[in-house]
Amino acid sequence: MKLLITGATGSVGSGAAEALRAQHEVRLSDIAAMDTTLPFYPADVREPRALDQAAEGADVIVHTPAWHGIHMGQRSERDFYELNITGTFNMFQSAVNNRVRRVVWLSSMSFYGSDFYAYTKKIGEQLCRYYHEQHGIEVILLRPADFTPYTDARHYGERLLHGGVDRRDVIQAVASAVVCPQTYGTYHIVRDDAFTEADKLAYAASPADAWERLYPGAKRLIEAYRLELPVRLETMDLSRERAELGYEPRYNFGTFIQEFTREGTIVERT
Repeated sequence: MKLLITGATGSVGSGAAEALRAQHEVRLSDIAAMDTTLPFYPADVREPRALDQAAEGADVIVHTPAWHGIHMGQRSERDFYELNITGTFNMFQSAVNNRVRRVVWLSSMSFYGSDFYAYTKKIGEQLCRYYHEQHGIEVILLRPADFTPYTDARHYGERLLHGGVDRRDVIQAVASAVVCPQTYGTYHIVRDDAFTEADKLAYAASPADAWERLYPGAKRLIEAYRLELPVRLETMDLSRERAELGYEPRYNFGTFIQEFTREGTIVERT
């Protein structure tokens, strides 16, 4: 298939390009220049028709440009609106103009929040539904948990104890969304920590022990590095994500122990 990836210099865009280029004809677009061997179209999605040329002949658009929660306080509400909402509207207009069959759109688990970033994701999801219902565009919406760049291995590990998801799982979800048989759907892209109901009930009494039972070696790291633990265990049923999207999360605090620790010590990957 012919794919257009917007926001191609970003974390998802760049990862998706690498994951998809072997199986598909991939072209890229971004406001920032990039060094790539793939066809590249400079475009500011905040401008009307900016993606018309890039989207010509495309079967699928993977749309990723957005200001995120980490940019709150650094960017104005107008900045968030223009990129996250106007940019999405302009992308869909170009999709209609070029008869693009499918859009893969990056929402966020922050959708459930109440700040302005969450508001832009709520409006963006409504635009996705509108263009599916009124223009027949297939739309797959992905709501990933936090996968923003980590400062060091300790930061990455601690985030996997809370609401974080590994970037590689997000990229796998994007690749699956391009080819999945569904024509419309919203999917949560989160970790799969297999805690039992008994674990949840016993958690308050000894949180570190719950993580140790699931991921041997966890308690030693938690105590040695004083890693902050969540107040309660929260899990999500991913059966629909697996059955319909083909999403299969692989990374968690257990894989963190394998990848980033040696004999109970956190080490940076080289």
